[in-house]
Amino acid sequence: MTFGQLSVMYSLVAQNVQLPVSKAFSTNYTTMTINDLAMYLQVLTHFRNRCAHIERLFSYNDLHDIPDTELHQKLGIKMKGSQYICGKHDLFAVVIAYRYLLPKEDFKVFKRSLKKLIRVTVSKASTLTEEDLLSSMDFPANWEKVSRYRV
Repeated sequence: MTFGQLSVMYSLVAQNVQLPVSKAFSTNYTTMTINDLAMYLQVLTHFRNRCAHIERLFSYNDLHDIPDTELHQKLGIKMKGSQYICGKHDLFAVVIAYRYLLPKEDFKVFKRSLKKLIRVTVSKASTLTEEDLLSSMDFPANWEKVSRYRV
């Protein structure tokens, strides 16, 4: 089953099936609702498809959003009106989704790999600073603190 098929299947099954699946991603600190999980899966599917078709990923913005989370608030992500300016439908939204959906150790591995990729990219591009790269990826400057808070 593909990731896209999984996302569609989850959105189509009855709520009495969706509920225990979404609760499996809930913690002592965060409740994962049926709708939240569907939103995460939809955005992750779109980003996965971009990767699979070798399309530009770092500056991609999806048409759909992930839900507002406590991480958005705790990281102090700026808002424009009532909408967070990053971490909703961009690559940082994937990082946030992974933070909520992956086991803690798996997320640590992902984050280390991402940090390394950022360092390597900056070191190979003589005119690119880390701040410029993070900005073009719509990452907040303090993105590495994403694992500091309990979810």
